[in-house]
Amino acid sequence: LPVSSPRHNSRILVVEDEEKLVYLLRKALLRNQYNVLVASDGAQAIDLYRCRKQEIGVVLLDIGLPKIAGLDVILRMKEENPNVKVVVCSGYIDPGFKSKMQRAGVQGFIEKPYNPDDVVRTLCASLESPPRQLDASASD
Repeated sequence: LPVSSPRHNSRILVVEDEEKLVYLLRKALLRNQYNVLVASDGAQAIDLYRCRKQEIGVVLLDIGLPKIAGLDVILRMKEENPNVKVVVCSGYIDPGFKSKMQRAGVQGFIEKPYNPDDVVRTLCASLESPPRQLDASASD
């Protein structure tokens, strides 16, 4: 039985409010045969995730979002699916906040400015790795 490549049925939800970045990421992901969904703010991201969580393999989340802050978006997605895989991207992440997000089950971090191909590699690795569990202390 041929094993189908997992990437064809894995959608990536890109949550990013900078259009230029969305364009670059989308191009890099499509080139690697990933399906891409895009949300430009936290509220839209939660709605999209709620409706389509079965198809979404990993979420790439910009932490500085309009409407609903990144950490709240992560926690709301975790309520929908405790195994959601989230990779966070941001300019600078304070170490204390970073460890809080790790406790919230974030899979990985990407620093801005980034190279879209590095992002694709990180997302690819994240799709293949087991989800990180939510640590009980995350909501402190």
